[in-house]
Amino acid sequence: MDVMPQETQPDLSKLPDVLRASAADLVAALHSRESLSQAFLAFCSRAYVKSEWAGPSSEFLVTLFEEHEDLLADMARVPDLIIEMASGQMALTCMVAFRWASRSNTSQLAKLAEALAATHGKNSDPEIVHIMLALVTSLAITRYLRAEQMLAVAEPQAVAEHSDGLAEAKLWLSAGRIIRSCSQESRDLWDHRLRRTRMIWTWDNPVECTALRELAGQLRHQQDGQLLFQAVVPAAWWDLAQQHITELMHSDASLVEVQNALKAAQAKTPTTHGETKASSSTESEASLAFAPFLEAPSDSDNLADREADFKEFNFAPPPIVVWNVKPFLFGWMLGMTGLAVAIWIGPFDLVIPQPAIKAAAFTTPAVAAKTPAPALEAAGKVPEADMAKEQWRTEQAAQVQAESADIKSVFDRVKTGTWAEHQALLSGDAPEVPKDDAKYVRLLTWLHLEPPTDPDIRTKLPGLLAAIRPDSDTLDLWEDLSYPGSPLVHEIQETARRQLHENKESWSASQEEDLSRIVWGQ
Repeated sequence: MDVMPQETQPDLSKLPDVLRASAADLVAALHSRESLSQAFLAFCSRAYVKSEWAGPSSEFLVTLFEEHEDLLADMARVPDLIIEMASGQMALTCMVAFRWASRSNTSQLAKLAEALAATHGKNSDPEIVHIMLALVTSLAITRYLRAEQMLAVAEPQAVAEHSDGLAEAKLWLSAGRIIRSCSQESRDLWDHRLRRTRMIWTWDNPVECTALRELAGQLRHQQDGQLLFQAVVPAAWWDLAQQHITELMHSDASLVEVQNALKAAQAKTPTTHGETKASSSTESEASLAFAPFLEAPSDSDNLADREADFKEFNFAPPPIVVWNVKPFLFGWMLGMTGLAVAIWIGPFDLVIPQPAIKAAAFTTPAVAAKTPAPALEAAGKVPEADMAKEQWRTEQAAQVQAESADIKSVFDRVKTGTWAEHQALLSGDAPEVPKDDAKYVRLLTWLHLEPPTDPDIRTKLPGLLAAIRPDSDTLDLWEDLSYPGSPLVHEIQETARRQLHENKESWSASQEEDLSRIVWGQ
């Protein structure tokens, strides 16, 4: 049995009498490493029910886990941290959030940001505002929308002492805005590398090349946040990317000149006021609804040559860019409305659910046409981006396995068993993995990453996780596993659909949007 260093022994006398017994149990559990999660849960369930108990309880936990901060971060619960901050204390929150950030546990950081936004929207303590700004910086690359929401809450409460933190948060949010429409794999890669500028990175494997290609498609002239990317990408790549942006700007300026000439010519053509107004209205609607789906034309040999040169460096932008809507608008100016729509829209045969159209209308990044998952499965292949996701899934499964020797035998039985054989275990009613044990959630997560063979278990598995953990962690996992070719994608999408209709009260408004994206495979 390990003996804790004397300096980490907490003083139980500082705790309220009602908490000392459960605190002593937690000390013993940490020494023996037996039933630690149960002891931790039992203590926190008693300690964080009164704000006046939160301060001494947090001090006790920080002292007790001084040499075991990662264990503390694994077991800490966001509601307890919110109660601690409401009591005016922040020692536990700062320790846990720092460990989450250092381990890139953005799902937990996102949950903390969501809870802070809901509970500390106005008149927060200045120290809490510091935490909010740190969350913006930590989430800006991988969870842009959550970071943006957090900044909207924190900025009105910022004062002079927050100026440095606010500037840093805005810088990282600007960088996150550049790649917000890139794949999750690329954003994860950028998040890791942008925070480690002294490392010398390779840029030759498929995931790295995809990240460069996607970044190139989002770069524009003089964007805020570009310097963060410039610090880690190859210098030659960055110079060529900037040259390409400049050339596109010149091409764009030429198009504007042509557009102005056409407008002048059109002005000389007699039209009624009603016709002009209708044409202008239709033009505006078309640019909004269809701009993300227009394929880049190849009107200029020079432009084509520049595109070819750009692709040789394996980071060419996607073939669909917003500014190419201008030829489409020229068609309207010339009065060829029907023909233009037929030319641009017909070849794509787009059938898009209404939520997807609404999302596209407010999104400026380029959107590439995707081959439906059934067609890919029939062809027996997975797109390159989805191969990267498959690699991520495999790596995560291996990581969970390495951390889960205590439930390996249970996992092996369930993976090859049936629902009838393991219904009690999977429902959390078996003593070996009870529902209130952290091992239960870990088991369900592992089974998501390596789904069992029984179709009944696969169908029920996402619902079991949502029942015990209806939060952003579950949604993050579902989003990461909702890609064409994922072994559990259909079960996850169907469960997300049921959650929206049958369990809507368990999810916040922003989480409902996440569920909708999962349902539609966005």
